[in-house]
Amino acid sequence: MPPKTRKPPGQNIKITQEAWYAEVVGDPDKGPKPREFWGRDADILTALETGGHDAVRALIESWGLVWKVGPRGGITVDLPDDRKTSG
Repeated sequence: MPPKTRKPPGQNIKITQEAWYAEVVGDPDKGPKPREFWGRDADILTALETGGHDAVRALIESWGLVWKVGPRGGITVDLPDDRKTSG
């Protein structure tokens, strides 16, 4: 089995669970997702395939999400601080 290798910084995009349910697929506890959420998960893949990270960043920021680059170059997509729930 080949050894595990890390991808270079910036190649992985992590979307937090809170952001995923709030702005991408909708909250499963609140019934069917609103029409505005239809296809957003596929839109992320399309943006990545056609325009790379820059296209994904533009897309998720258009939904009001925040693109954060960590100290090691990892990318995290999250809700803005004023929209996060505590706990």
